[in-house]
Amino acid sequence: MKSHCFFALLFIGLTSNIALAAAPDSEPTKAAEQVERQLRDVAGWKLHIHPELLEKQPEKTARAIELLNIQLQEIQRVLPPAVVAELQQVPLYFSPEYPNRQPLAEFHPDAGWLRANKRDPAMAKAVEFTNIRIFEREVNRMPNFALHELAHAYHFRVVEKGFQNAQIKSAYEQAKSKGLYEKVERHHGNGKPNTFERAYAMTTPQEYCAETSEALLTRNDFFPFTREELQRHDPEMFALLKELWRLQ
Repeated sequence: MKSHCFFALLFIGLTSNIALAAAPDSEPTKAAEQVERQLRDVAGWKLHIHPELLEKQPEKTARAIELLNIQLQEIQRVLPPAVVAELQQVPLYFSPEYPNRQPLAEFHPDAGWLRANKRDPAMAKAVEFTNIRIFEREVNRMPNFALHELAHAYHFRVVEKGFQNAQIKSAYEQAKSKGLYEKVERHHGNGKPNTFERAYAMTTPQEYCAETSEALLTRNDFFPFTREELQRHDPEMFALLKELWRLQ
């Protein structure tokens, strides 16, 4: 869960709860002067790759591209072409790890947080991946974390009123008041046993939307894991997501 997302607009430090810490022998890059990145097409998305990754981690970078391609192709299969076209407008960035930051994937809503944290402001309204070194491990934990971040982008860029959408906020508050996600099963993968805990979906309305979208469209790492489980467990959000993702 989220490989996920540090919402710059919300100033919430979520990433310490969701991404794996950098190994002692990792070599984080110096933050963020603008550099010329290699541009590649991956399943119709524009992927901007930092040259340091190609120089220092070529095999892991190549493997991460392969696994990203699998995730993006799955997104193409499960969503209507018009929605896929919207998502393909979201640029993707592969970056080296930053000092004192856990490697993860995150959607950046605006340039302000990026500038304040000495990152390239060109990544505003884009998804940045710094988890190249652990990409395969993360896929074992979260089968389609690219969808999770693209769901944030869709929520922000396409859904009416973006992160202030009243329907999503209302559904989140209802689920919270009912206690639907207070103690649910969590899949860790990588040989670790499942646990029971409060769902990451209850962090914010944005995470609620992204997490339940994973269950609806692919597979989530928290219960409800699948579309069928989501429909039984949270039918109101199930119906809303079908409308938002144009699956009706």
